Amino acid sequence: MIKEKTYFVLIIFVIVISSIASNKININRKIEKINVIVNISKSKFLNDSIVNKLLTQKIKIEDIKSNLELDLNELEEYLELQPEIASAEVFSYPEGEINAIIFERTPILRIHNQGFYLDNFSSKIPFSDNYIPKVPVYTGYFEEKKIDQIVDITKIMIQDKFFKNEFVEIWNEKLGYVLRFRNYDFEIFWGDLSKPITKSKKLKAFCAYYANASFNKKIKRIDLTVLDQVVVTH
Repeated sequence: MIKEKTYFVLIIFVIVISSIASNKININRKIEKINVIVNISKSKFLNDSIVNKLLTQKIKIEDIKSNLELDLNELEEYLELQPEIASAEVFSYPEGEINAIIFERTPILRIHNQGFYLDNFSSKIPFSDNYIPKVPVYTGYFEEKKIDQIVDITKIMIQDKFFKNEFVEIWNEKLGYVLRFRNYDFEIFWGDLSKPITKSKKLKAFCAYYANASFNKKIKRIDLTVLDQVVVTH
């Protein structure tokens, strides 16, 4: 019985010593390498070298004694302050490596003459020399307070397969928003954000009719805001 107790105590002692030694090794182990994994998405504003540079500037490897001194949450928050980044995950390995997984924002609309794109959450993404996405454009007078409205209408367009292939431009007038489609040579007066389902159905129906009909006069604009009908302006 005494031998068993002694053996058990020795095992506990070895485990404690090993843990202390391992912890001491980790404390003395310096950050030696930063690996960056950029999540592949439709956007390509960033690359490994850009994110690596951001992390290196923030971490300052020569000043870090060990990876135990790093605040990984702080690094994630720092990366997420970059306008191109939607979210970031940063983690470290005992070998002294820091890994980061980056999820970029995906632009859905370009704001003409303003120098940025908008994503699904109304966040701004600055223009980049690295990547020029093919997205619809907002033209005309731009108001910051109407960003959410612009994004809401854009999402209606890009969430429908037919609209997504056609939608190329949007602008705002005094009475509401106007759209332009790629293969239909007329303006589409959408108006405000009310009754989006009804307007979508009327727009699809008119486009189908337009594609199979002939008109004596060129159509300049259609109005989707009038109850139970589409008003055509020649």
